[in-house]
Amino acid sequence: MKISSCFAILFALAGAVAAISGCNGSVGPAPIGVSNPPQPTATPAARWLYVDHNGTFLAYALPLTAQSKPARSLQEWPGLGFAPQIAVDPYGNVALASPKTIRVFHPPIVSFARSHVELSIPLTPAITEIGISGADLVDLEYDPNQNLWLLNNLGGEVSELQAPLSKTAVAAVTIQFGAPGSKTAGFSNLIQARFDVNATLYVYASSSPQHARVFKVGFPYARPPGDIGLNLAQADFVDASQWPPTAPQQPSLILGQYYGPLASPHPGSPPSPPVDVMSQFAVPLNLQHGLFPDAHVNTIVGALIADPPRGAFYTLDAGDGRLNVYGLPLHGQAKPTLSLPCLAPAGNCSQKIEHLFLAP
Repeated sequence: MKISSCFAILFALAGAVAAISGCNGSVGPAPIGVSNPPQPTATPAARWLYVDHNGTFLAYALPLTAQSKPARSLQEWPGLGFAPQIAVDPYGNVALASPKTIRVFHPPIVSFARSHVELSIPLTPAITEIGISGADLVDLEYDPNQNLWLLNNLGGEVSELQAPLSKTAVAAVTIQFGAPGSKTAGFSNLIQARFDVNATLYVYASSSPQHARVFKVGFPYARPPGDIGLNLAQADFVDASQWPPTAPQQPSLILGQYYGPLASPHPGSPPSPPVDVMSQFAVPLNLQHGLFPDAHVNTIVGALIADPPRGAFYTLDAGDGRLNVYGLPLHGQAKPTLSLPCLAPAGNCSQKIEHLFLAP
């Protein structure tokens, strides 16, 4: 199976992406212990949309309008020479990672200069696999409990730093990908991690540039990862509890950049050709009738995040970096309700690693 264009970008740049680390570096309510997963509850609408274009950080006030401009534009790691990995927790703390260090910043985010670092965590073998040049971190992600997760392609390893973060942090959980005989056998090339409101971990990994899957690991991560059957980059998960009570529809959904067929072939017909489209899937996934999207749009996105309280989701176009707004739930062949140009420096808008985050 040919891989999606969006995934090909991530695959090609995997060796160039950076790592993270932290130490007592978070603000917000006391974190929930590992034995107590968060309960899905409706949360207030975010006040900020953070946009990352290959190391350029832009902060937009929400809701977006046709006149919206970034309130702040910052270089994420001055002097690093390449884009760091980035993650934002539910309370607006930002973590940045190089191959050797994680830096944590508290809100309000006004600068990423060294003088504004609240916590610096050196990456050690007690956290993740370390090579001559450090860790080969390809993604960084906070879970709903403010625990920080690292994806390292040295050894195909996913590791968790438990909140509260500290300078002497060690991995509380380590999950190996690609081991022979496991459900992830061959899928040792890690690409992205995501979480739903129940702190379930989803890892997008590939066995080759032509074959990728999303694997699921339920809280508290005691069972091995299982394949959910989708080749879906930039996945985001919407739970019914996240909609406001006044929403006319309150479905549970998965959104992302899908590569695969749109329908089952008719009896006696050849298999349907795969497509590369932004898609929506109803949850729970219907294995009996096939894993096909219930809505799709012919576009390729480099980042995506849902905003259920506003009945919208935001994307970054993989080709030109435009910030687009779509209605949520997605309807087939929908057009953006709003589209803003990429304002990152030249060369950082097209076919680059990019992220979207919501912050209070």
